[in-house]
Amino acid sequence: MTIRILHIYYSRYSCALLILASAVLLTACEPNKVSQSPLRTVEIYEVGRAIMQRERTFLGRVVAADLTRVSFRIPGKIDHLEVQAGQRVVAGQLLAQIEDSIQRQVLADASAQYKLSQRQLERAENLHQQGALTSAQRDQLQASFHLAQANLRLAEAGLSYTRVVAPFDGTVADANKELYEAVVAGETVVTIYRNDRTDVLIDIPDILPAKVHQAKNIGELEVTAVFSGNPNVYPMRYLKSSTARHPNTQAFQFWVTMPTTGIPFPPGLPVTITTDLEAAGFTTETGLLVPLTALEAAARQGDFRVWRYEDGAVNPRPVEVSRITQRGALISGGLAAGDFIVTTGLSRLRAGQAIDIKLQNPGQ
Repeated sequence: MTIRILHIYYSRYSCALLILASAVLLTACEPNKVSQSPLRTVEIYEVGRAIMQRERTFLGRVVAADLTRVSFRIPGKIDHLEVQAGQRVVAGQLLAQIEDSIQRQVLADASAQYKLSQRQLERAENLHQQGALTSAQRDQLQASFHLAQANLRLAEAGLSYTRVVAPFDGTVADANKELYEAVVAGETVVTIYRNDRTDVLIDIPDILPAKVHQAKNIGELEVTAVFSGNPNVYPMRYLKSSTARHPNTQAFQFWVTMPTTGIPFPPGLPVTITTDLEAAGFTTETGLLVPLTALEAAARQGDFRVWRYEDGAVNPRPVEVSRITQRGALISGGLAAGDFIVTTGLSRLRAGQAIDIKLQNPGQ
């Protein structure tokens, strides 16, 4: 009985080994199978027809018009500070005053000396006419009178220097000093700006200042503005422009202005500026507009490339970027209308890579 059980066990074991060996042999005889990973899916954009950029849009901000820093012409201690930030003032209104007791004393002395010299000169004229006074003596008294007159004017000016007044109707931007604080000559006490005019400052790219000479009449440049929080569109006119880069922003600057109507817009308020360059005589640009997400920096600084899709695969293609706008990049070379370019996952692409696609702008 024991011998029969062992025989059955070994028979089953031998069959199992035979089946396993057959499986190994069959596997070895089959050709190698490569598992296919799914293709990467990216979004592509169909390049449209060339466009002409007649209008340009810029972001600007309201700036204080004729910002003026008011200061004393002589040193002293402030004993009257009549204004504070945000306060409206009119031309000639007192802003601040320093202690003036010394100047008043000097003026009193100069006034007394002037009156004395005037009376002495009047008596001298009478005596000279009567022959009791020589011409030389009269001339000396005349010189004393003119000197006293000049000293009086200087004393009056000295007293006026103890006061600073508003140079125009405007708004106080800041009171830079405190009451009873000592100031030196030329040190800013109050900063004031006009409120009858609204100025907007725009930082502009290099290309526009280079074309200013092309304008037939830069003063006729058509500009419209939309102020943040206000849906109305306001016409503005050219005010001035810089000829050199600003040291902080490294951009050229452009100012436009309009008369203030109603409540003035506060400095710092964001503004969207749209201008018609062609109407002012500027040369307009044409090109293909593509999304900024389609651009990738090339190896050389300042160069760009896109990934062009064709026949199921992508390949990099260098492009010439004419200008960057809020709507996208204006391409002047390297692409044609109808090309398909990738707009997502650019950093993970390689030349000749097969991809699945999803059209970003269907129907355009």
